[in-house]
Amino acid sequence: MREHALIGIDFGTSNTAVATPNGTVLKIDRGSPLFRTVLFFPEDTTEVLAGSEAIDRYQEDNAGRFIQSMKTWLPAQSFTRTQLRNRTLSLEELIAIFLRKIRSVVMEQGHDTHSVVLGRPARFSRDPKVDAFAQERLRKAAEIAGFENVRFLIEPIAAALAYEAKLERDELVLVADFGAGTSDLTVMRLGPSHRGSADRSKDVIASGGVYVGGDRFDAAIMKSKLFGHFGHGSTYEPALMAKRMEMPTYVSSRLLSWNEMSLIREKKTRELIELMLKTSDRKPAIEALHDLVMYNIGFRLYRAIEAAKVRLSSEEVTTLDFEEERISIHETITRAEFEVASKHLIEELEECTDEVLSQVPEGLHIDSVFLTGGSSHVPSVRRLFARKFGDQKLRTADAFTSVVEGLGRSSGSA
Repeated sequence: MREHALIGIDFGTSNTAVATPNGTVLKIDRGSPLFRTVLFFPEDTTEVLAGSEAIDRYQEDNAGRFIQSMKTWLPAQSFTRTQLRNRTLSLEELIAIFLRKIRSVVMEQGHDTHSVVLGRPARFSRDPKVDAFAQERLRKAAEIAGFENVRFLIEPIAAALAYEAKLERDELVLVADFGAGTSDLTVMRLGPSHRGSADRSKDVIASGGVYVGGDRFDAAIMKSKLFGHFGHGSTYEPALMAKRMEMPTYVSSRLLSWNEMSLIREKKTRELIELMLKTSDRKPAIEALHDLVMYNIGFRLYRAIEAAKVRLSSEEVTTLDFEEERISIHETITRAEFEVASKHLIEELEECTDEVLSQVPEGLHIDSVFLTGGSSHVPSVRRLFARKFGDQKLRTADAFTSVVEGLGRSSGSA
């Protein structure tokens, strides 16, 4: 008999959540079930903060290192370690610091944490070796954090278990889980006759994943509506050259990813920004770029972008207002503009969906489509699945806790 895992943890790119074996989602960060997956290392102290505390301190005092989106680095074999406070930390050690914070909060609520079921994407990578490498890194991080028994469950399967708990008859279900970094799809047999089985692998008919998530939808708004505010397309005068040059695309492209924005502070790029400040044909935009990067304002800007994206799920038009330092943005964004900017993401998602459906044996038919995760609210995402399966087959639940509820239920399976 397999040892009970006792808790399930959905370690997400943006948020992390915890559930118990009966599917109860714990409130682990100031009364919220969502614990932001971030760390902050303030300068001149040994303190390490996580979740809301990290965000609050970072916004009060930019001096230090703000770390987020750690999950996205798991398949990156080139990312082995980083320097923090004159210490060299591996990615596993960095994630372990965060998971140890989560474990401590859960233990304070009286729950046993010696074992855990961790969610993982359907694919960390299309390369099986890289996929296995990423999972092993996450396992090691959990073990460093103090979890003695670590099991994994694919996130869309976890979401399926949460959906299954409410089913009164058997169904063949396409589960689509939209995270911040990836979208994972699984076709699975669910229902009363399958519920409670310890091994659900035989119920999985097809699965797949694609790197289309909330972060890339945010990046689409940045690229289509905000690039110009930070100098994209501007020109400057290089040293010892008579001909003016356009701002390098590698600078603006790093604004599309939280994982790369900090790289603009590297010495070579800092020197370029200083030169552009002196010679740019759009000096206010370069000043905005300078302040965005040098004063660590990017996190707050992306919170504003995300909020605008969320509003566009229920409104046809919204305004993104953001003013800090020398940054002044007042952009009107329509849902139509957002859908044009993110059209390539919908196409990638449709291609992945078709690939998953091609794995389903002939004669089997999808009974329902369960959509979960933040981007399940994006109208163009919902239209994609309504067009393929019919609106009457679409099902939804809490966008942010379905996966962890299923992980918790799985943790109690023996």
